[in-house]
Amino acid sequence: MSESAAHGWEGLDGLEKAAGEEVRTLCERYAPYLMFDLREPFLPNLVGFTRLQPEEESPSYPRSFKESDPRTASVLEYAIWWDYEIGHLYQMEQVWIYLGPNGEVLDCEATFHGKILKGLLKNRSNLSDGTHVRLFAQPGKHALSPMPEVFELLPDLYLAAGAHAGADGLYAGGEIACALPGGGEADEIHTRVRRYLRSFAFKPALEYTEYRLLPEQFLPWTKLREAIPLRLADRLLELELIFARDGLRGAEESAAERRMRRSRESGSGAGREEAR
Repeated sequence: MSESAAHGWEGLDGLEKAAGEEVRTLCERYAPYLMFDLREPFLPNLVGFTRLQPEEESPSYPRSFKESDPRTASVLEYAIWWDYEIGHLYQMEQVWIYLGPNGEVLDCEATFHGKILKGLLKNRSNLSDGTHVRLFAQPGKHALSPMPEVFELLPDLYLAAGAHAGADGLYAGGEIACALPGGGEADEIHTRVRRYLRSFAFKPALEYTEYRLLPEQFLPWTKLREAIPLRLADRLLELELIFARDGLRGAEESAAERRMRRSRESGSGAGREEAR
């Protein structure tokens, strides 16, 4: 007899698994529809989901929900993860969907450059099928807004995706601050990240296409948090191998960068359809 069965835990494990699947199904049902610029080079990789009660605090962002609509029965949190954004390695943006007692969408909020914006328009015109809030992602930077016109008010909209691509290198904060090596090795890592991201510089089209998060991208927030260091280590190793083949220093655009740029220019449309 297994230890869990001997102690009566087997049934508890089954209940916890069933509860976890119920939360996953619920979060998939209300997942936001994301709108990306036609030239966007980086689509989401994973999304960590959590169902919260209004009195609880977010596990992935420093905030509470104490001031939410008193009708709120639960809050669905989506921590959307990208391995890259146009300015630096890795990014996470959050979306919160507020549900009423009958499953109705009461409200939505989303992150925008470290702040929080309302995600549901007053006339609810960006709510599809009564369950999916449609949000636009800033080209390259992925800040979220229910209105794409907001991005056109940003003075660095084109610079961030173009001339400033890769400017931040390895984003040495948050989850990976303790993993950043010191001295010359850190400088080499920053240089690799900057050169890689510069090869993805683009001019936003300001025309958008819908992207729906896939079931296989969903995992509980605790699992995503555990996976982050491994994903980052994999990305850094990939960059080291890419530039080792061509030499980190040399021509302004290395052979690796040329290959990436040409591949993207010739197959970006097909890649987007495949991602969906």
